[in-house]
Amino acid sequence: MTASHLTRRRLLAAGLAAPLAPGLFAGSVTAARAAGSMVATTYPGTWETAQRQILLPAFTKASGASVTLQPVLALEAVAKISASRQTPPFDVVLLDEGPYLAALDMGIFAPLPKDKVTNLASQSERFTDPNGHGAFISAQIVGIAYNPTAIKTPPTSWLDLWKPEYKGRVGITGMGSSLGTSWMVEIAKLHGGSESNMEPAFEAVKKLLPNLGAVAPNPGALATLFQQGQIDISYNFVNGVLPLVQRGVDIAMARPESGWVLVRNSLHAVMNSANIDLAYGYIDAALSTEVQSQMASAPNFLAPTNRAVPFGSELKKVAADNDELAKLTLIDWKTINPQRAALIARFNKEIRI
Repeated sequence: MTASHLTRRRLLAAGLAAPLAPGLFAGSVTAARAAGSMVATTYPGTWETAQRQILLPAFTKASGASVTLQPVLALEAVAKISASRQTPPFDVVLLDEGPYLAALDMGIFAPLPKDKVTNLASQSERFTDPNGHGAFISAQIVGIAYNPTAIKTPPTSWLDLWKPEYKGRVGITGMGSSLGTSWMVEIAKLHGGSESNMEPAFEAVKKLLPNLGAVAPNPGALATLFQQGQIDISYNFVNGVLPLVQRGVDIAMARPESGWVLVRNSLHAVMNSANIDLAYGYIDAALSTEVQSQMASAPNFLAPTNRAVPFGSELKKVAADNDELAKLTLIDWKTINPQRAALIARFNKEIRI
């Protein structure tokens, strides 16, 4: 088997998901002041829109450099870098925590020097990568999404999805998304399981089959089902639901009694990047107070990891501030990742409607 096949096989376990003042990132882009260009990945949809409108202008104004932003899912991005290690196609990649940790031992991420990415100092311990190869730039919050017109009393538990009155009106995603895997872990825990024992989750979801109206391929498609009137209750990211609320879609978020769940998103400088100083500056910009403040505001609602960023009224419904956000539930991806490919395959085979 070739190295590229091994790489893809290993990665499947991960489930592959305002102009600023000059000199703001002085510590990280001083060496990159001369005009240049770099390539960074993003996720399709709201992530791409927010980064194009906020992060790219801020970085360009501070550094004089331009950015080519490419929408690429985590699995594809890491596979492309691994296949071309000496001349990687990207300088910076955006990943979820699960895919990042699965790829960490491949040696494709450059360390982040604190003297070049100075805004790392603005993060709490919960949002600091202990491996030193990534910067958590956001925490996506998972809760219960529901149609407040059809469901007058807000749901309070993940187990509400099993209520008989929701027959044919429940939507879920597969375990190929960080969202779907996080939810399955929570279901396992509610039935006596854990990240190391997912059997209770599968047994529970088999009993959910009569209620399922759709199994969506990703969080965006899941949210679209509400717009199309095909489902009334599900789970999703706060930053996936609140923009729809603002557009008048019948959808709302509720906190499960077991607590909100966090999925951390991170940026990584790619090893052997020809534009490593620009990569550091780009990541530093993403961590800055100004950029994170805008990313956390409407219509994006991406929870900030910078301690200095105040929470707006909508995010305060989840957590008052960064310290409170840091106390929310995290999934143990190190335990899940070795099982992930098998779990995804099993889910795709057994959970059908």
